[in-house]
Amino acid sequence: MTLKNKYDVNLLSFDLLNKDDKQIYSLEREKTALKECTCKFIVFLDQDFQSKLNGDNGFFYLSVFSKEGQPLIFEQIDFDLAQLPKSGLVEIAFKMNIPTHLDNSTFPNKKVVTYPKDKIKLHLSFSTKNVGDASFHQDLEDGTFINTTIPIKEADSNA
Repeated sequence: MTLKNKYDVNLLSFDLLNKDDKQIYSLEREKTALKECTCKFIVFLDQDFQSKLNGDNGFFYLSVFSKEGQPLIFEQIDFDLAQLPKSGLVEIAFKMNIPTHLDNSTFPNKKVVTYPKDKIKLHLSFSTKNVGDASFHQDLEDGTFINTTIPIKEADSNA
């Protein structure tokens, strides 16, 4: 699998895990949220990646949207280049708590008209830019190394 990205982040594995660390292939809907899960991935960061950072540190970002493009969650993990193992292999994990009901208190500057019903869009990105940087959004888009859709199903009432 190849998704060309500005920083040459090479995705080796991607897993969604439930709270018991078992692999899942869809998210389960509960009353006010989707069941908590973990998005875990392993990337290979080679010399091309390191040369593009020029000694800077960066951030791994998780962005989740409704199928209509409504933002649902946005998380970041700081990445220190000095902590990169010689193998270049890095494991990153994000806990995901996605609401199923959004109102204007969730995103006060936007009119909220949608919430996740049958699927979500998930993006994993790398950037050296901070959220407040003027070129952040473009760098985040250019640094996206996975862009996928994850289905939602109703939770088992017996669980």
